[in-house]
Amino acid sequence: MSIKYQDMAVTGNTKPSRFVASVSVILYFYFLIGGFVGSIPVIYALIKNRDAFMDLTLTTDVYAFMNKYVNPFTNYIFTNFTIYFMLAGLIIATKFIHYRTFTSLITTKRKMQWSRFWVGFLVYGGLIAVGSVIDYFLSPESYSFTFDASKFWIALPFILIMTPLQAATEELVFRGYLIQSFGLKIKNGMLLSVISGVMFMLPHLMNPEVTASSKTGVISTICMVLNYFVVGMLFAMITIKTNSLEAAIGAHAVNNLVAFLLVSYPDNALSTNTVFYTSTFNPAGSLISVIVTGVLFYFITGLIIKEPVQTEEDIKTTC
Repeated sequence: MSIKYQDMAVTGNTKPSRFVASVSVILYFYFLIGGFVGSIPVIYALIKNRDAFMDLTLTTDVYAFMNKYVNPFTNYIFTNFTIYFMLAGLIIATKFIHYRTFTSLITTKRKMQWSRFWVGFLVYGGLIAVGSVIDYFLSPESYSFTFDASKFWIALPFILIMTPLQAATEELVFRGYLIQSFGLKIKNGMLLSVISGVMFMLPHLMNPEVTASSKTGVISTICMVLNYFVVGMLFAMITIKTNSLEAAIGAHAVNNLVAFLLVSYPDNALSTNTVFYTSTFNPAGSLISVIVTGVLFYFITGLIIKEPVQTEEDIKTTC
């Protein structure tokens, strides 16, 4: 009997009470512990700055408040630590509640296959590069060179380490744990991908890009929201197709590295000093780009990564 990636939850304890406990632990670490850590820059700003303490922006738009009173790089660091606490919760849930190896969230094999990570990284990165060049030639006036060596080189090592870990955490939760958990009852890969896309979209509804898009109309907001859904769904599809999570982690990592190092845009959730800045962000255009990039990524990566599904005997050492 062959074992699919989405069926890997069976290698651990799958009692309903275990899932309730695991989700509770993950949410506790992310929202309570991580949330407190993430709020430290805001608390510090309120204590040190009288204007910040009296500014009602905090009650209506926390991102605008942080952009006004908190150093962008400081915000980047603490926001990432918030996500790392979610990873800590996931590790505890996987190893000590489900009694599974953490590797089983990534692959059906005994260890992570880095070659697949680099396939995802390079293919998706190449597609982003092509799309960015096309966008530049279509509207060169919207791009400006914003490279600041004094800020860029200081931030670079932190971003190169922290961003891939942040991307991997989101993939492990929204593709790995979620797909395998729902996979116990749902055997349709497309439905699992849709569920993953919806769950990935929900926390991103709080991003400033969504708030900004709402100012330009309902259609713009819908397109912005669908950006997150499509990305989540397509990453889930490639995870199921390749029977592992590595390619999706690589794609997510390079996507975020481009956003934090090379090209930034208005109302970015985490503002960093990038090499270029584009003054316009069109949610509808972005959605089209995401769909085209995602579809090409799915087929190209699927052609490169071709391996037979693991058998139960193959994964015994993984469990």
